[in-house]
Amino acid sequence: MPGFLPSRRQRVLSVCDEWLPAHGGLSALNRSLCIALAKAGCEVYCVVPGASPAEQDDAAAVGVRLIISAPLPGMSERQALMRRPCLPAGVVPDVVIGHSRITGQITKALADDHFPYTRRIHCVHMAPDEIEWNAVDERGDAGTRAEERSRIELDLARDAALVVAVGPRLHDWLQRDLLDLNDAPQLLRLDPGFDGSELGARQVPGGRPQIMLMGRMKDIRVKGVDLAAQAVGHALGLDRPAAEWDFLVRGAAVGTTEDLHAKLLGWTGHRAANVTVRPYTTDHAAIRRDLLRTSLLLMPSRVEGYGLVGQEAIMAGTPVLVSDRSGLGALLREALPPELAHRIVVPVDRDDTVDVPVWGHRIAAMLLDRTAAFATAAAVRDVMASERTWAGATSSLLDTLCSVGE
Repeated sequence: MPGFLPSRRQRVLSVCDEWLPAHGGLSALNRSLCIALAKAGCEVYCVVPGASPAEQDDAAAVGVRLIISAPLPGMSERQALMRRPCLPAGVVPDVVIGHSRITGQITKALADDHFPYTRRIHCVHMAPDEIEWNAVDERGDAGTRAEERSRIELDLARDAALVVAVGPRLHDWLQRDLLDLNDAPQLLRLDPGFDGSELGARQVPGGRPQIMLMGRMKDIRVKGVDLAAQAVGHALGLDRPAAEWDFLVRGAAVGTTEDLHAKLLGWTGHRAANVTVRPYTTDHAAIRRDLLRTSLLLMPSRVEGYGLVGQEAIMAGTPVLVSDRSGLGALLREALPPELAHRIVVPVDRDDTVDVPVWGHRIAAMLLDRTAAFATAAAVRDVMASERTWAGATSSLLDTLCSVGE
């Protein structure tokens, strides 16, 4: 296989199931990575099953060219992604990037069948052994699902030129389990960048304080939706002067908002609680508005490979409480001064009798002194923006590719 050539502009082909993140963190990270690679001087293409004019414009504005897969009659969108992409004449990618089992198989097929001299990167976004035991809506045996999906991730990693683990938690898993493979591939930990926020200094929002939970609400136990609601109820019930807070949950599937609203009221234990449920959205303007009027974002995940929702809030300067069982929580403890990390990273013991009062007291403390909470958020944003940048992440990625095979 020819070596990676740092002497000329590198051509990178990423494969994703969407450009703008309608389905959550994986596509959001793909977009950020593509943008960072383009800024690093790479010629970046991204293959997707479809793209609206707005998505085409968004990609073009950041130096990425979207390639729409072309299905044959009767072919699914996923099958169409395995066809040779319609790249400009003479363009052969130096690198192809796939994401977990969502597009990892597709990327391997493209590399094996169409680009045999192209280096393949396999990005890992999730640890099935953790997720499947908390996925209450899945059918079948959790252990069987976990084993099968873990095997898929490791099989896709087996002959990749480079395996990229998103954040410290996933890196720890792969560092252990890739040892079982003969000729284990090169492993790189990629910490997403916290730089690039366009928001300046934040003021405490006026009016009634709002607590927010954001993300896809399908995975209630994984994301700790029930824990968040119980903790908000506990905070409301503490012996202190009466307070009134709003609890906004952004991320319900269309048609499920009323059912989730009823569940949230039951979990809070306060029928008069100000609970609002809104559908999941990819509208960046709507998400930005939510974050700017929020006084506290909760990310009480029972398991979380990384946690881009929490990172987005940090970059916006919004106060957060983050689970220590997330990759983001591990990263914050590693990169922040201990006293600062302690203020925002909260233990999750997976025992509601322990977790609910701990999170409830931390919620109350943050909202009863919002000036201090926003000062902490500003300090966290400043430190993380300097400690973890996209330029640093992509430089490490490209440097590692250069060294592979030397």
